[in-house]
Amino acid sequence: MDSLLNYADDNNYPVFFKRMNVTKSLSVELDDMLCINIDESKFETESEKIVCLAHELGHCISGTLYTINHSNLYRGSAEYRADYRAAQLVMPIDELKECILKEITEVYDLATFFGITEEFVKRILYIYSNKGLLKDITQSV
Repeated sequence: MDSLLNYADDNNYPVFFKRMNVTKSLSVELDDMLCINIDESKFETESEKIVCLAHELGHCISGTLYTINHSNLYRGSAEYRADYRAAQLVMPIDELKECILKEITEVYDLATFFGITEEFVKRILYIYSNKGLLKDITQSV
């Protein structure tokens, strides 16, 4: 979590921890600045908070903010792009490849190693696979 907060700070993405009624987190543009709010009370585990912060940072990095007025197609694309950027923050492809070479390949083990949720490991593997980033490693194993 600290490395993500440092990344946010270094890149001028203020992160707030305020309670919200409806959502766990959001990224918004305020006064020409991209900001993140995380409602920590809505998370059961640290890994869930890490994934959420990484995802919101992904929106900021990729510039894929949206409102309820955007189409479902745009929203889906924005979520995918945010998750890809989040993946690069919490499970960089080179580190994942090192794990695979060391035979750390089970979803649970990868989640534990990277400190993220199993669900997000699966999402990252899906995204990296779609982008062809796992081809060279899966062929050599």
